[in-house]
Amino acid sequence: MTRLLLAGVVSGLAACRDKDITAYRIPKDPDADQVQAAPAAAPVPSASPAVRWVAPAGWQSQPATGMRAATFLVTGAAGATADVSVVSFPGMGGDDLANINRWRNQVKLPPITGADLAGQTQGVTTAAGAFVTADLAGDVPGKGATRILGAWLRQPDHVWFFKMIGPSDLVESQKAAFLSFLQSVNLAVGAADGTPLAQNLPGAANTNDLPRGGGMDSVPVQSAAGASLLWQAPAGWQNQPGNAMRKGSYAVGGGAEVAITAFPGDVGGILANVNRWRGQAGLDPVDDAGLAQATTAIDANGLHIIVVDAEGGATAIVAGQVPWNGGTWFFKLTGPTAAVAKAKPAFLDFLNTVRTP
Repeated sequence: MTRLLLAGVVSGLAACRDKDITAYRIPKDPDADQVQAAPAAAPVPSASPAVRWVAPAGWQSQPATGMRAATFLVTGAAGATADVSVVSFPGMGGDDLANINRWRNQVKLPPITGADLAGQTQGVTTAAGAFVTADLAGDVPGKGATRILGAWLRQPDHVWFFKMIGPSDLVESQKAAFLSFLQSVNLAVGAADGTPLAQNLPGAANTNDLPRGGGMDSVPVQSAAGASLLWQAPAGWQNQPGNAMRKGSYAVGGGAEVAITAFPGDVGGILANVNRWRGQAGLDPVDDAGLAQATTAIDANGLHIIVVDAEGGATAIVAGQVPWNGGTWFFKLTGPTAAVAKAKPAFLDFLNTVRTP
């Protein structure tokens, strides 16, 4: 990895002093026995895709802490700034509708349905593949007119998110540069030989980077303390081989499973998480007024757990979320509708066992 990065730096200096050529490799998820309440371990590097890009002139590289592969600061008139992030997650990172509604929520726009999706995205073809892009603007309290330029690129086992967020005028002025940035992305294949990208670095990651969807269940919590909630799984649940990404994973019968994950911050808030799960079950989103009818609560062992019961077509989800220790913990039962219905009573009993250390 060191030789690769040095080669990129030398090449960039030779080509243009104003541009930053960067390369990253993403490790595959390791297979390891999941130990309840154990802190996440760093993934082990292995053969994996490498990603390179050329940062536009004027974008200032920042420390890439937490779950970010790269961060850039863009400065405009009167000290206005925009944030550019590059994040990769294992899996698919949620469907297109979930990703759009996540970003719409960040600029205080209401969620849309699948019928409106075509008008919210565009495709951009590059040498790296086909990006899905979005340009969203809204009015954020305390910040004013805010805009997001976002894009994602899916690979067989990872998805890359590229996002600029900041004052609308500044982001608009950077649109051509952002699209040029996407065009510069280049994928290669080789053996990873350096430090894994996913590192437990000090400080919480930016929760705006978290995807809504399946990929969320594969992202480790960034916690300096490393403390974990505790629980008692029913005797019939089968503890599954996990990885560094999940706090716990169980097979509960009939193709259903329970996944336990944790993230820093509020992960977008209760409404955004409820609508993410409803979308996964094929249900329409709700607004603030409908949130009370879409959720219930369990108060157990000093914890207040918000519970969502989402049954759409062939897939159902029963999930609980609880804030604790500066983060949010998620307990999610998902699978075929009949299997989830059968496992639901045991799952609700299970939520009543969740407790602090």
